[in-house]
Amino acid sequence: MNQSWIKFLPAFIRKRLDKRLNLQKVITNAGWLFADRIFRMGVGLFVGVWVARYLGPEQYGILNYAIAFVGLFSVLSTLGLDNIVVRELVKHPERQNDILGSAFLLKLTGGFFAFAVVVTVSTLLKPGDNLTRIVIAILGFGLIVQSFNTIDLWFRSRVASKYTVFSQNFSFILTSVAKVVLILKRASLLAFVIVNLAYLILSAVGLFFFFKKKGKSLTQWRPAYSVAVSLVKESWPLIFAGLAIAVYMKIDQIMLGEMIGKKAVGTYAAAVRLSEIWYFIPMAIASSVFPAIVKSKQLDEKIYKKRMQKYYDLNATLAYGLSIPFFF
Repeated sequence: MNQSWIKFLPAFIRKRLDKRLNLQKVITNAGWLFADRIFRMGVGLFVGVWVARYLGPEQYGILNYAIAFVGLFSVLSTLGLDNIVVRELVKHPERQNDILGSAFLLKLTGGFFAFAVVVTVSTLLKPGDNLTRIVIAILGFGLIVQSFNTIDLWFRSRVASKYTVFSQNFSFILTSVAKVVLILKRASLLAFVIVNLAYLILSAVGLFFFFKKKGKSLTQWRPAYSVAVSLVKESWPLIFAGLAIAVYMKIDQIMLGEMIGKKAVGTYAAAVRLSEIWYFIPMAIASSVFPAIVKSKQLDEKIYKKRMQKYYDLNATLAYGLSIPFFF
């Protein structure tokens, strides 16, 4: 059965999409992710600028230094598992409870380990800067909370990211309103940091709610040693790749904070946000097409390679189409 939005398209497009249910699911899923990011870009830009102006370069610099610092170690909590777990869920839906349970346990363990590393390293680097260490510790706790994003992997495997969008938008709206209230109440930096952590907690609660609505439960998850070992064996190269990406993405703000000061980080972070707003596009596309690509690998090698080439071509076209005009 065709998706409901098909009837609103021009006839020549509707004809090309008619009965192509997998493609329609991919487009629907990507549409939800795009709508989510566009909405959050608009509201986030307004609230983010207001927060930056309220906190000022130094306190805003502390906040972004802490975010970058925690982000540097985030790969220790995710363990490069996400795409591998989605792939395994698509290939072996009958083993979903074993796969999800094992992934959750690995992520939870990694989250506690990453939190311990973040707190320890920040204490060694900033022994006399209590405020920065407290901010890092609060944000670092989010690495543990993010283990519940394992639920999102189940939705992604079913190309049903709209439930993740609902969860994230619900928490985003609440925390955005909270930030505005904090500005009007002249709150401290720590209040904004706690709200950032609250966003992750509320998102996890939302995912749990929709997961339960689908008749699923975390109590059904059964961690299996053999599955966990298999996942880690496949994910370890991605851990190093993720670490390299984290260093590339975050080290600049950390270096600025160490070499120049928090004010420089605040100014730099405000500018970086304008370029980072586009990162959601390749992420939304990858999240939507990945399950279909995995299935095609099982069916036919030629179809798999053809879809991969189309995926790469689309990403390259979008990258040049966005980066060049945005540069000027």
